[in-house]
Amino acid sequence: METLTEDRIRRLEEVNCNRISIGLEHGNEEFRKRVVGKSFSNQAIIDAFKILDRYSIPVTINNIIGFPGDTRELIFDTIELNRQLNCDSINAFYFMPYRGTAMRAECEAKGYINEESQTRGLMSGPIMNMPQLSNDDLLGLVRTFSLYVKFPKEEWPEIRVAEKFDEEGDAKSTQLSKRYYERFFDHDLKRTKKACFSSAIYRTPRQETEDIEPA
Repeated sequence: METLTEDRIRRLEEVNCNRISIGLEHGNEEFRKRVVGKSFSNQAIIDAFKILDRYSIPVTINNIIGFPGDTRELIFDTIELNRQLNCDSINAFYFMPYRGTAMRAECEAKGYINEESQTRGLMSGPIMNMPQLSNDDLLGLVRTFSLYVKFPKEEWPEIRVAEKFDEEGDAKSTQLSKRYYERFFDHDLKRTKKACFSSAIYRTPRQETEDIEPA
């Protein structure tokens, strides 16, 4: 984030940069500095995205939720910051306390894990046990993170239903995922060489690429 300048972005566009991925990680400034160790401000992030929005390079935001000490309220700080940023795709991953990191030691000290706790792949589920944020709640927020970012707040009660891993929640998740696809994907694949979420850079007139033939 700290290295993004308009000159660098312009040069990346000139060489046909395929995509820029940015590790925002957490949307609460104080938490991000104290726990994550990233000192840039939210305003710096917003200003950087204003520059990125002037160029055609697709942008992905990577977020991590469920850091040691994280709460639902803090996670929604991350969601709210993402809502202010114009990007093409949004990722949310749950935190994993890998061995050899300072956060691993912190998790052990706070009793979220023990020395024998084994980190696994990102698809196998979180391993920490935090009293203020259950793993089921964390997984529900991972599943619905992009929905909360992209959908108007009037639809948030529906999204809350989709957080639950039961029959009703799964059905609502399927329904909202279809709605998300219909609203935010670049279906004709002409504005970009690959499918991306719609954003302001695709709503402005620009030279279209050739059609992509199905494989």
